[in-house]
Parts: sequence; C-alpha cells; structure tokens
Amino acid sequence: MDIRFHDHASFHRAAAGMVGGGALLGLALHTVTPAAPLVGGLFGIAAGAAIGYDKPVWRLGAATAASAALLALPAGWTALAIAASVMALATAVGGLRGMRGLVAVMFGAATTLLAIWSAWRIGHAARTETWPLWATSTVSGAAMGMVGVLAMIPRHLTISSDPVLAALRALPGDVTGEVRGLCDRSTAIWRNAKDKLGAEDPGLALVRDGVLKTLEVAGKSRGLDQNAGDDATLAKRITELDARIAAATDGEVRAQYQSAKGALEDQRRYRDHIQQNRERLIARMHNHVAALEKFQIAASGLVAVRAANEGAPAMRQLEELSQSVAASGEALAEMELGAAPAAEPTATAVPAAVTDATAAAMT
Repeated sequence: MDIRFHDHASFHRAAAGMVGGGALLGLALHTVTPAAPLVGGLFGIAAGAAIGYDKPVWRLGAATAASAALLALPAGWTALAIAASVMALATAVGGLRGMRGLVAVMFGAATTLLAIWSAWRIGHAARTETWPLWATSTVSGAAMGMVGVLAMIPRHLTISSDPVLAALRALPGDVTGEVRGLCDRSTAIWRNAKDKLGAEDPGLALVRDGVLKTLEVAGKSRGLDQNAGDDATLAKRITELDARIAAATDGEVRAQYQSAKGALEDQRRYRDHIQQNRERLIARMHNHVAALEKFQIAASGLVAVRAANEGAPAMRQLEELSQSVAASGEALAEMELGAAPAAEPTATAVPAAVTDATAAAMT
C-alpha cells in the first residue's frame, strides 16, 4: 500500500490561515460575545480554507451560518450538530467529488466537533481560570484553527496499492542469483521514479509497466537455473555407460546400455538448450533494465534541465528512450523460456527423468 500526501503548499497556507485567523478573531471578539473563541475559531477555519483553496464566499458564508446556529440555538447537541454539518461543507467544497468528497464531509464534521471541544476545554480548564479573557479567547480560537486543519487531510491524502511491490512479493522464492539481482535493481528504479516523477506523469506509467514486465518474466524463469553438480553427474554417468558398452559381450546388454546412454544424451541436450535460454533471458533482462535506468534518469531530471535550453530536441530524445524501453519490454515478453529443441526421431523410449526435466523447464 502506497500512502502519499500531496500539495503541501496549499495545506501549509490553510494551516497558517486557520491558526492565525482563529487567534486574531478570538482576540477581536472577546469583548463582543462570550462565544468569541468558538465564533473566531469557525471563521478562522473558513478563512484558512479560503486562503488555501479559494471559494471565500462559500466558506465564510458557511462559517456565518454555523456561528448563527451556536449563538441562536440553546447550547446542546442540536446546535453543535448543525454547526458541524455546515462547517463540513465549508471545508469540503471545491474540487472534491464522489467517495473522496463524502469522506471529506464526514471528516470535516467530526473535526469541527473536536475543534469546538478543544476550545471549550481550554476555556474551562483549571489552569486558565486566572488568565485574562483576551488570552483565553485568543488561545482557544487558535486551538480551534489548529484542530480544524485536520479537516483538510482527505483533500491531500491518497492511498493506493503499489503493483510493483505486490508483484515483487509474489515472486517465487526460487528465483535467485543474477535474475533476482536484476529484479531488485528494477524495483529500485521504480522507487526512484516514484519519488521524482508526478503520479500523472506518463513516464512513471512507462517505468511501472517496464518493471512489472521484468518481474513477470523473472517469475516465469523459475526452473531455468541449473546445478553444475547435476551436469557433472550426467557426464560421469555417460562415461560409465561408454565403458560398459565397450566391455559388453552380449548384444542385448549392449543395446540396453546404448539406449540408456541415448536417453542421458537427450537429457544433456535439453539441459544445454535450457542453459542457452537462461543466458538469453539474462542478457535481455540486462538490456531492459539498462533501458529503464536510462529512461528514468532522463525523465526525472536530466532531460528536464536540458529542455529549458534546447526544448524540442530534448523531448525527442525522451521519446526515443521511451520507444527503446517499450521495444526491450516486447522482446523480453516474446522470449520462449523453456521450450525444448525438437528431438530426432528415435524408437527408444524416453525415460521419466527426461520428461520430468523438460516439464520443470517449461513451468
């Protein structure tokens, strides 16, 4: 799961406006009404939201309606519910739709109630009984604004699953060695690209798809690794059979040994073909990962810097790099990993060990 907080500048402007507005209005209204911290806090929240996200008329109008509910209605849950609901609309309006908008409204209502409670607690705390009224109103209004900032979080927070990390976790444990190292390098490219490219940048999607292709092919390559000890054992068995064939005096015995030797040679031929495919796979993975690295570096900085001076030539270079990544990914996807070479016609039955080895290579 990938959790990101975007547009920090707007959030910082809103936070400063809410805290500062709540404090100043609480101070300005402390001689006008006993509810100065609450009214000042509500208008401070609305003012900060307007500073950060525009639409001042809507937000200040909502703060006016919420303040009227608190001042006109008897103190209780009804007044609080109306004020919280109106302020929820004030904090959520502008740019939010669907489920995100619904969550923002619900979260804004809860945040408003929490802000009012915070201001009330400060105003009625034992430690603030000796404070002058202006100080209590100022601090309570600032506290409301500080808590009200939380209502802006749904606007900035995005939660999404990371397909690359999911694919990496799903990678079989028997994918090891050089192939695993290339997978780790490709995921490092993805992490770097996420840090430097915007979520809507087409270059990020290209890197993501390229890394996913690397992990997909790596997962299919399981079983292509060969044990050098098995090759040595196979060669030793063939040598021993040669000696037995040479020493055999009975024709039937010699024929059986020759049949066994033929089966072992088929195994060795299949294993050589698998090893050749593995080497081709690793070579193409190296080429693909190198193309991803080159594109990621260009897209995240180098070409952007050059584009300021050169313009179109730099963009054409980036397009060529993207085509190179796409071509290397297609070549990697089209590779047949475990297909065995066509066997020569023979009347000799293939032992189970041969079929098992072939099946493992094609898994």
